[in-house]
Amino acid sequence: MIRPTPATWFELLAPNEDAIRLFEALTRAGGVEFEPARADKALDQRAASLRQRFAELKQSYCAVWPKVCAAPTPHAMTTEVLARAVARIEAWACAAQPELNAREVLLSQRSIHQLWQRLLLAAEISVAERAALAGGQTLAAAIFTGQPINSLTPPPAVLTRPLSVAGEPCLLVIAAPARLADFGEQIAAVGGRRIAPVAALADPDPAAVDIRLQALQAELAHTEQRLAAIDAEYDIATAVAEAIQGSWCLANVTAIDTGPALCCVTGWSADAPALARTIDACGAPALVRFGPPPSGLHAPMLLHNPSWVRPYEAFSQLMGMPERNATDPSLIVAIAFPLLFGYMFGDVGQGLLLAGIGLACGKRWPIARLFIPGGVVAAGFGLLFGSVFSMHGVLPAWWVDPLAEPLVVLLVPIFGGGALLLVGLWLAATAAHWRGELSEWLRTDGAASATFAGLLIGAVNSVGFGFVVAAAALLIAATTELVLTHRLSAVASQLAEIIEKAIQLALNTLSFVRVGAFAIAHAGLSSALGMLAADAGSAAPLVIIIGNLFIIALEVLVVSVQTTRLLLFEFFIRFFTGTGRAFRPAPPPPSDLHEPQIGRASCRERV
Repeated sequence: MIRPTPATWFELLAPNEDAIRLFEALTRAGGVEFEPARADKALDQRAASLRQRFAELKQSYCAVWPKVCAAPTPHAMTTEVLARAVARIEAWACAAQPELNAREVLLSQRSIHQLWQRLLLAAEISVAERAALAGGQTLAAAIFTGQPINSLTPPPAVLTRPLSVAGEPCLLVIAAPARLADFGEQIAAVGGRRIAPVAALADPDPAAVDIRLQALQAELAHTEQRLAAIDAEYDIATAVAEAIQGSWCLANVTAIDTGPALCCVTGWSADAPALARTIDACGAPALVRFGPPPSGLHAPMLLHNPSWVRPYEAFSQLMGMPERNATDPSLIVAIAFPLLFGYMFGDVGQGLLLAGIGLACGKRWPIARLFIPGGVVAAGFGLLFGSVFSMHGVLPAWWVDPLAEPLVVLLVPIFGGGALLLVGLWLAATAAHWRGELSEWLRTDGAASATFAGLLIGAVNSVGFGFVVAAAALLIAATTELVLTHRLSAVASQLAEIIEKAIQLALNTLSFVRVGAFAIAHAGLSSALGMLAADAGSAAPLVIIIGNLFIIALEVLVVSVQTTRLLLFEFFIRFFTGTGRAFRPAPPPPSDLHEPQIGRASCRERV
């Protein structure tokens, strides 16, 4: 459980026509990371360039593409296939761009005419006012919209009339062109905007705007027909589907070597038997072989932890991925984190509330699951400290009151931190054993570790001083050879190194005193809240509720940071080697390939 294992190398041989089906089955089952057996930098650069170009085209035109159909071919996608698809999309873009530009203009004009249609229907605007709105008169007119416009005081020689269109306030303004422009700037400064006039307003026919709107609808329909013909000419839906599929393949299934009839896919599997079962269930004819990877490839590492430990893998991932002969501390962290967190946050009510929040939010934010055991342990220490929602005396303390016996509360975390550091040293010794370097570790870190363990245990029991004797024996064994070879300077250097490491361990242990200090600080905040509640009279329940919410918000942040700091910078540095590579399963094909894309089809419905 504490030793990572490398993923298994596999080589898969399948017919080209079944390649995509196999890829989808493997990626949807999970546990597969593709990697080429041999790198081709020129091919990778070309594939990356094509994927980037398709991403640019998709960003520019995805809103106007028709519905994307399923991929037309199950064959393995190569760089050449993606290149042909991208070239066809570029040709379509060149042909469709003029029509798309015309369509945007028509849509904009239609939107303005629809707005004027509503204005003319809702407001009694005379023929003279319509002519002034169209421009070209001695007096100019404009309609402005926006919430604050009716609160403005118009300057002299400016006529205004409030209007309302579908509940939105509007303002009709008539004035000389220069005065209208000045007043328009004032309206724009408070967030108002001018409704652009249209030529149909100058027509005395009241139905001129309606007639122009019908004409715009007809032009839009013709433009859509021309775009549909261009889509059919270039078969844009098929080209987009091929490009989506090709981009996914070349981004995630780079380990593909395509021949005339067969393709070979290589990569890493987290579970070789499961991969073989997935291939059999897929029904596609394929041969798979598991074996050692080619030289120069480094296997990604897999962690094997039970489900309740996996959330704590995030701590080691902050420092990297353990290598093959390194130890995974997730199990130790899963025990130490709740203990450290709960000790500093000891309160029955607040701990149970925090555990409930972790349960409620764990599915949406997985990191919140850490608060479930942390909250439960905090409730347990709340029983030991006699604190319930920051109220002391409601329950008798099962152990000590932090404010009454602060020295005991400070000393316990020091010994607990020392024990945690000893576990870290054991993990370091275990990793050295796996690397075949245990004897070297015993000659250096072993002597310092034995000295530290002896002093730590000897502080409470004289038996611990036996560890000091063991440290002396290790030191004699480490320096005898150096003395015999007259390398006295090396002896002095090794002695200094052992002393330095022992002092570092002692200082790391003292860092855990902050755990007790925060436990006392929590009790102090609770005591202050109790005094405030006692002086609040009838408002005491409200003071207690607000005070508890403040304490929870403050201490969750502070205690989480301190716990993480102690684990990473006092515990991990004793043994952790994060030079491994994490296993990253390939994602399944994009849903765009199988689900209709909301594009120009929805626009046609509005037209």
